[in-house]
Amino acid sequence: MKLLLDANISWRIIKLVENDFSDCLHTKDIKITQPAKDLEIWEFAKQNNFTILTHDDDFEKLLLLKGAPPKVIILKTFNKNTKQIAELLISKREIIESFISNQDLMILEIY
Repeated sequence: MKLLLDANISWRIIKLVENDFSDCLHTKDIKITQPAKDLEIWEFAKQNNFTILTHDDDFEKLLLLKGAPPKVIILKTFNKNTKQIAELLISKREIIESFISNQDLMILEIY
């Protein structure tokens, strides 16, 4: 599962979820101008077959405007720390895998 974590999600999550999500990158680690702009993140994800993981509703707007790929997972996890978000992602692993493999779905919200 190729997940690209947006800048608004801590890069520390990657270490916490690497056993369940082995192919994760953070936007700070990709070769685009930093700080990364949403459209640049979008294009990188599209060209490299990543699903974007974000808190940012702007990616939902891009998805409606441009269509998939890439797919977008929006975390609606307010007031959760990095460890809690990592645990939530791990607990939703099967749902995330199913979402990514389903060609008919474009967006997934996780609460």
